[in-house]
Amino acid sequence: MSTHGLETLTSAALLGTARTEPDFAALHTQDAAAAIVAPPEHRLLGAAALERAFVAAGSVPVTRPLPEPAADDDRPLLPPAAGERLRALLTVRSDLIGEWLDAAQGFRAPHGIVVDLLGRASALDEELRDKLLVLLGPRGRWLAQQNPRWSDLVAPDTDDPSVWQHGAAAARRRWFRALRAQDPAAATELLAASWSTETAANRQNLLTELAAGLGAYDEDLLDTALDDRSRKVRNVALDLLRRLPESAFGRRMTGRVRAWARVHDGAVEFTIPDVLDAEAMRDGLDDPLPRAAEAARADRAYPVEEARDRARVWALAASAPLSAWLASGMRIGDVLDLEVSEHLRDVLRHGRETAVDHQRDSAWAAALLPREDRAGLRVAEHAPRDVLVEHLRRMSARQLLLVDDIAALPAPWPADIARKVLTVLYTAAAPTSHSFRALTDLLARHAPFELVDLFDDAATRTDDLVRLNRFATAADILKLRRTLHEELS
Repeated sequence: MSTHGLETLTSAALLGTARTEPDFAALHTQDAAAAIVAPPEHRLLGAAALERAFVAAGSVPVTRPLPEPAADDDRPLLPPAAGERLRALLTVRSDLIGEWLDAAQGFRAPHGIVVDLLGRASALDEELRDKLLVLLGPRGRWLAQQNPRWSDLVAPDTDDPSVWQHGAAAARRRWFRALRAQDPAAATELLAASWSTETAANRQNLLTELAAGLGAYDEDLLDTALDDRSRKVRNVALDLLRRLPESAFGRRMTGRVRAWARVHDGAVEFTIPDVLDAEAMRDGLDDPLPRAAEAARADRAYPVEEARDRARVWALAASAPLSAWLASGMRIGDVLDLEVSEHLRDVLRHGRETAVDHQRDSAWAAALLPREDRAGLRVAEHAPRDVLVEHLRRMSARQLLLVDDIAALPAPWPADIARKVLTVLYTAAAPTSHSFRALTDLLARHAPFELVDLFDDAATRTDDLVRLNRFATAADILKLRRTLHEELS
């Protein structure tokens, strides 16, 4: 904006109003300045104040194009009671927000609450925020893009590479995540091109983003990352490569299973090299045993050689494709029935459970469930639902109190499973124990709605105040869940 008018007034002030008449013609505010009725020196100062204020804060009117309107959204409108329920859940930050948003798929939010929901979205974690934006639809995303306070709620424009080239670390990661969602292979190619210039922290964070959309196109970069100077980066690369059983990494691990393990007389015998070659060390086979695997036998100290072999067998079992163990036409059950040396038994099992989780293998999960006293969430959640239900029906009260397996069963639970858990809570669980609290929370969020009366009855039949309070709370949560689903129906 021109400051020529101010310069003219400055010249007049230096000469003095007794010697020259200030010229207001060059001012942006000439009309307002000319209207000042005062002695010449006061008129000059007033004109300078007006012009200065305009230059600092004013603007010349310009024509700006209107943004394109939001796309139409033909989804059915959210019922009014359900909309108010969502606002109430957001106000108290209820644990039921995620369930409500899942149940509301297919609806769109009324226009009148879009602004309110956008204002509350920033308090949610990323997963819930994304689900809320789906409910808000095109209008919500359009509105978020018009307001800088909400612009971070929507995925950045991947057509603009300036964020990737010049943005801060957090902004670059968001931009990379958006590109990964649109074109995973292109995102990996872009990261590979900038790999050598990234900091260790950026390499770790950006490599972690490859977990979404992981595929064969990621192999080369992940293999490169195995040579990284940062152990954290190498650990991320190992974790992701374990999810690609068909990769070159998986083939290397299959070769080691063939070389290190031999089936003989109903047992699997391991011959672990005393000294690993450079490639095996690069593939993580000489890394320390993870704490979770150590905890299984924390009560026993092993000789150095046995401790070393335990770590290597765990790494082999966690990294190798599960199919590598099925030599000579063996079935999964046949492999699991083989005898194993006592000092390797628990780490082999733990490593295979890790592999089941990474490879999402439902057949191995189904085979492991009945063979393990405590298969754990990471195995149980990959088993087919019918297999898991039958497994839970066979479990004892003591096994149910371990919680992990039943936590993997999605809602709604079969009524007989819910009744079995309620019976365990009445007969086998101490009301102040962690298991009691965990199981009552699971019941409240997974039991079928028709068991509400049974929960109320459980609360009235106990003289223990802790049990009474927990059962009554579970009944209230179950009633609330039933109501919110009814409001969305």
